[in-house]
Amino acid sequence: MNKIVVVGDESFTLGFELVGVEAYPFDKLESLMGNSEEIGIIIIKQEDYELLSVKLKNKIDTLIKPIVVILSEDDIKGGHLRDAIIKALGVDLLKDK
Repeated sequence: MNKIVVVGDESFTLGFELVGVEAYPFDKLESLMGNSEEIGIIIIKQEDYELLSVKLKNKIDTLIKPIVVILSEDDIKGGHLRDAIIKALGVDLLKDK
């Protein structure tokens, strides 16, 4: 089964860790992207995405797996994680059955 992981600083990842999502420091992003057998979704914040090289941004934008969900400050504060995942995947993973 594919995992969802979050990448970033402690202030960004803490809430995800509290609900059981594995967290990694931002400098591990590229190595996690290469580990596509285990990881299905990587969540990062917009500010970190903007710091990436053009080459790495292009790789993220064209990846099929893992899918990289980029959350803006508004997504985080407004609780729009579900909407961001739906936009990235085209499906509601959190939908009640």
